[in-house]
Amino acid sequence: MDVQIEPLEGAQRKFRVVFSDADVRAKVEKEIRSTVKTLKVPGYRVGHVPASYVRSRPPFLASIHESVTDSLRQAAIDALVNQESGTVVFLDPEPFSVSGEHEKAGITISGTLECFAIPDDFVCEGISLTPESAPTVTKSEIQEETASLSKRAGTQFRKDLPEDAPIEEGDLVSFSFSFTHPDTGLPYENRQTINVGDPSHPESLTRSLIGRKVGESFSERLPFNIPGAKKGDKGRVETLDAQIKIESLKRIEPATPEELLKALSSGQENQASSESLEGLVEKRILERKVSELLTKKLEELVLEVLSRNPIAVPERRIDLEVERMVSAGMAASDIDKEQVRRDTLWWFILDALSKKMNIQPAMGRVEQEYLALVRQSGNPGNDEVRRREFVEQAFLSARRRLTEEIILRQSTFSGWEEFFGPEGLLSKLGWNDFGVRPEPHDHSSHTHHDHEGHDHHHDHDHTH
Repeated sequence: MDVQIEPLEGAQRKFRVVFSDADVRAKVEKEIRSTVKTLKVPGYRVGHVPASYVRSRPPFLASIHESVTDSLRQAAIDALVNQESGTVVFLDPEPFSVSGEHEKAGITISGTLECFAIPDDFVCEGISLTPESAPTVTKSEIQEETASLSKRAGTQFRKDLPEDAPIEEGDLVSFSFSFTHPDTGLPYENRQTINVGDPSHPESLTRSLIGRKVGESFSERLPFNIPGAKKGDKGRVETLDAQIKIESLKRIEPATPEELLKALSSGQENQASSESLEGLVEKRILERKVSELLTKKLEELVLEVLSRNPIAVPERRIDLEVERMVSAGMAASDIDKEQVRRDTLWWFILDALSKKMNIQPAMGRVEQEYLALVRQSGNPGNDEVRRREFVEQAFLSARRRLTEEIILRQSTFSGWEEFFGPEGLLSKLGWNDFGVRPEPHDHSSHTHHDHEGHDHHHDHDHTH
């Protein structure tokens, strides 16, 4: 086998992988030997059918050549991946099919690929960012948060709720809905009960329900989960015109301060006595604000790193990402291709840097990412292949998360000490593993805060 790679423009390469006649014959003969082991033919014992019989039967030989075609394609891909100095992120071999002629003359597999690599002078340490001040929490914010948390922590429903009470955030609302199914064109009806304002539900749904009353009907354009056409097919989210009717409303009696303090201190036995309810609520708000600021600084960091470093962009891979998003159900008009480009490049940069810096996330991070995948895509259960895919994706996401945190810690900006210094906010909040490599062979499953609002999941929600 001979591998030839020729540079083209940007990240593109042209390749030729040449298999000699001996290479092809060896693959064919190996496949025949494997096939005859189980082949049942009248007049022959199983495992003793001669190779000449297989070669004399066109259907059998065509099946052999098809298997060899797949084997050569994979061998070519493996050779290209191993030979290219960067990371092959897109590979497009031209169609080919092995025949008897190739056993005599050999075969050449041609095509194009895209390779991603960061240059030797790549700059990512000490990136200068805009000034940032440490956030503060006001008394009114604590009062509003306490009221909201009290509603969510309550366990008893109000019995004196007026029949014409308008819906408020935190209410348990049951509503029926109907829309025209986009695939079948037939009416679709169902009923759902939700906690209004729950972040797992679309914000547009919350806005449409607030202020409505039981018995009220209205039209609204909302996102719905559309299941796949067949069992096992991936579903999609599509925004549709729907008819909504409010069927029932229950309002939870707010938790008492004592009950709320117990709920917020759950699993943290020492906190209930050492911290007041006001202190816990203040910390919760502060965590959210710090998360939002860290997200903002990371977005700024990405733009700065991309602008400072000339990188060959794998355009066809980015086009493929867009195609995948459309296949998953997103409307092409809702996809921000520039955002897809930035995100894709950033993933590749993080992967390259993590390998170069030999970054290994702690098990706690990987477990957290795995659980996030389970919440998002369902438990793989006994499906071992899917479970392994989840584990691999969780490790990749955890490594990317840690790598970008490390780069952010290495940045500079006015106010950096207020966040990352020894007496900074991250230390006070207990986020001591943010951007910090675990000790070698540290397999502990220590807690890694999910930083509410700090979206590191690198998903494909690239909308305008």
